Amino acid sequence: MSKQIIMLSSITYAYKAEAWLAKQGIKAYVHRVPKHLKIQGCGYGVEVKGNASEVAALLKQAGFPIGEIIEL
Repeated sequence: MSKQIIMLSSITYAYKAEAWLAKQGIKAYVHRVPKHLKIQGCGYGVEVKGNASEVAALLKQAGFPIGEIIEL
């Protein structure tokens, strides 16, 4: 099964998103993306199970600066 990682603009936002998602009952884990896959930003994001697009929409609605969704 592939991992889906929602990229964020900084490691700080990645940890804040992980905590916010936990409060919403969604398990997420801060994950460092390999340098060759990093498109922009710090290279950190949150790994989620399930539909990453839906989780990304929730994060965006909550004011998080999300980027690409990467599959590993």
